[in-house]
Amino acid sequence: MLDMILGCLKWAAVGFVVAFVLMKLFEASQIHDDIPKPAFKIRQTKRVTFVLSTFAAMFSALVWLLVQKLD
Repeated sequence: MLDMILGCLKWAAVGFVVAFVLMKLFEASQIHDDIPKPAFKIRQTKRVTFVLSTFAAMFSALVWLLVQKLD
């Protein structure tokens, strides 16, 4: 049981980090120096990045759990 919980947490962390890094890289590629971004858009982007990364973490933990249950 402990191995299952630790496995889910490990894969959740991996999913979160991978999604967070990919979204930050995408956001960095969309920056244009000549067009300033409003402060509310910056806050909204940070919030969306965190929420979607959390969703990716839960999804990867669920997939890992389902694969373990199928074996």
